[in-house]
Amino acid sequence: MKKVCIYILLVLLAADTTELHQLFKLPVLFQHYAEHKQLDDSVSFTEFLSMHYWGNDMNDDDNDRDMQLPFKKLDVHSTHFVFAPTLRAYITRSPGLRIVKSYPVYQHQYFPNPALSSPFRPPCA
Repeated sequence: MKKVCIYILLVLLAADTTELHQLFKLPVLFQHYAEHKQLDDSVSFTEFLSMHYWGNDMNDDDNDRDMQLPFKKLDVHSTHFVFAPTLRAYITRSPGLRIVKSYPVYQHQYFPNPALSSPFRPPCA
């Protein structure tokens, strides 16, 4: 039962956030093909598709009906996000023992004598 609910929810979300809802207009496509078939019996289904989607439509003054076909108009809408919190709660415990470690301050071992690096220094023996 849970899987069925998840599948229904996925289909509804996909229909809302993608162009999947255009597939619900497929009966209109077949009805409109039948209307064209009544006007001209020699029209095949591929010619009908190429006429409405890839080529020039016949001048039959049914432009409103043509725009009801699937994937004919682009519907721009916002995307909705669904947040479903999980039922599990994760609790982290802090460690009971605290380890305190002190580090000594780093002292550099090489301290040059500034008198040795000066150009005016006392003579060396």
